[in-house]
Amino acid sequence: MTLEILLALPVGDKTFFYKRKILEKNKPKIGQIVKVKFRNKKQIGIVLKIPKKININKKLLEIESSYENYFFNEEIIESINFLSKYTCNSLSIILKNFLSGFKENLKRLELVDYNHKFKLPTLSDEQKKALSSINKKVQNSFNVISLYGVTGSGKTRVYMNIVKEKLKKKFQCLILVPEIILTKEWVNEIFDDFGIVAEIYHSSIKASKKANIWNHIILNKSVLIIGTRSSLFLPFKNLGIIVVDEEHDSSYKQEDKLIINARDFAIIRAKNSNCPIILSSATPSIENVYNCKKKKFLEIQMLERVNKVPLPNIQIVDMRKEKNIISEELILQIKKNLHLNLQTMIFINKRGYTSFTLCKKCGFIKQCPKCNVSLVLHNYINKESFLLCHHCSYREKFTNYCNNCDSEGSIIFPGEGIEKIYEEIQKKFSGSKNIFISSDSTKNKANLNSTLKEIISNDINIIVGTQILSKGHNFPHLKTVGILNIDHFLNDFDFRSFEKCFQQIIQVSGRAGRKDQEGNVVIQTFQPDHIVFKNCQKYSFKNFYDQEIKRRRKFEHPPFSNFISLVITSISNTKSLQFSNFLSNNLKKNFKHAGIFGPAPAVISMKNNKYRYRVLIKLKKNYALQSSVKEFIKKFKVPSEVKLYIDVDPISFL
Repeated sequence: MTLEILLALPVGDKTFFYKRKILEKNKPKIGQIVKVKFRNKKQIGIVLKIPKKININKKLLEIESSYENYFFNEEIIESINFLSKYTCNSLSIILKNFLSGFKENLKRLELVDYNHKFKLPTLSDEQKKALSSINKKVQNSFNVISLYGVTGSGKTRVYMNIVKEKLKKKFQCLILVPEIILTKEWVNEIFDDFGIVAEIYHSSIKASKKANIWNHIILNKSVLIIGTRSSLFLPFKNLGIIVVDEEHDSSYKQEDKLIINARDFAIIRAKNSNCPIILSSATPSIENVYNCKKKKFLEIQMLERVNKVPLPNIQIVDMRKEKNIISEELILQIKKNLHLNLQTMIFINKRGYTSFTLCKKCGFIKQCPKCNVSLVLHNYINKESFLLCHHCSYREKFTNYCNNCDSEGSIIFPGEGIEKIYEEIQKKFSGSKNIFISSDSTKNKANLNSTLKEIISNDINIIVGTQILSKGHNFPHLKTVGILNIDHFLNDFDFRSFEKCFQQIIQVSGRAGRKDQEGNVVIQTFQPDHIVFKNCQKYSFKNFYDQEIKRRRKFEHPPFSNFISLVITSISNTKSLQFSNFLSNNLKKNFKHAGIFGPAPAVISMKNNKYRYRVLIKLKKNYALQSSVKEFIKKFKVPSEVKLYIDVDPISFL
């Protein structure tokens, strides 16, 4: 018997032929995990096909061994093939992700029968209605349900009731969350409310834990996984439901090595598993709503908060009339909250102390020596400051000295980051307990969990945070949210900039007034009449969607077309540009009905000492054309000194 083997090695889509081991009792089957000798080393792969005939004259090696109980079912094989064709990623790199939890000689395998103590939390009338509507569609068949509910409407309780019923029937269930930081909080909340024991899965858990969960799933044990995008590559055998929480979140897009959108891949896995999938959000993506309008998805709406408290009142402050970086209105709200022992959160989505450093004598801006971006000043308030590149992590000590004009003490700090805002708060409210939280300050999980507990128990007065705090958290004593420096969202290099701005404001606003008092929000902006802010103020998602979809249709942007972004990099600027031109010209020659733009230098034209050019392809909603273009790109010969990154449906254009 001849076996066609796909290896988890950097060999692209290439497969290799081996013979079945003669003394093996059971015949290997498609999807079987096997060990083979490849280039004098033993490697792991899977049986991709069992061909009846092959035209190969050379003698074939036997497989070294096969793992009888370890095989990928038809759903996984279909998902691997589809993902490769749609995203232009190689079969081998996708397989590598599916095998990331496989350990050949696992010393201790702990297969747990989870002792769920199912509870029945009380549901509101609106939650019951939503649950009833979803239940009609979530039997053992594929459906995409868009669960749109305002912040605090109790979406989690609705879909957890469905997850609970699936677990009772011994199905495997998956809940995707956008950030690692949210997983532990989720597990605790689900156990407290529903008595359900869940496993956490993400890229940072220990290898032994990862292997145990992977084995548990491939051996078809019932389990609830709460995980980030990497959990989509677990070898589920009996999926009952997938939930994508905060489905709009850009964190679901993976942009290195394997470039995919986890939300979209979750839909593919659900379809191939013939199980329902719920896309949950208070600010659903434009594509999601468009699919609901086209009746491809079922839309369920929840427009009331469970506690009946109104959504926070949103005030817009015109910063053209203000003298300081924190407005008078926001200062007033903070003072009121301190008097009432209530909390304030100040949201600014910029890490560091300041976006760049500037010499006031010669105008010199310190840049990263490896990337053409400004270095960001960090830790200035602790006087152990350093300059950091947010793209390649280059770091150097900060001194108040200009290397360009040899001036001492001439450096000024334009542009406010989270640390600078925190410094201002400390000056104005030195008697209160204040804290700032960003991805730079949350490296230690124990410290982060301790801080979150302090916030929940009302031991912190003013919280200054980045978007890490804008989703998933429930702070019962939070009265006011101040949103600073939001204008930059509107001027991003992205056709989705209005959508991202709207989503960010509504999400962070939803942290206020979660318990029994109405919250309030202060948006500081230099564009107070902008249509995005006006729609946010009225919580008018419908108006925003109607205006945004009209704009997208006019310019034929997604969902009325598809983009493919090609980024070409090399340590040689000449070679990077030459290949970019060669690729672009070939695309234009072969696909006259496609929009081919570029090449042009990428927004970040040098990153980690590599020159970057972009070719952007715009395609109409034509499956045959899209497939032809993708196949052409995937087979295009790339020189060894050049790298080509293919991003289908990009969400970033840097």
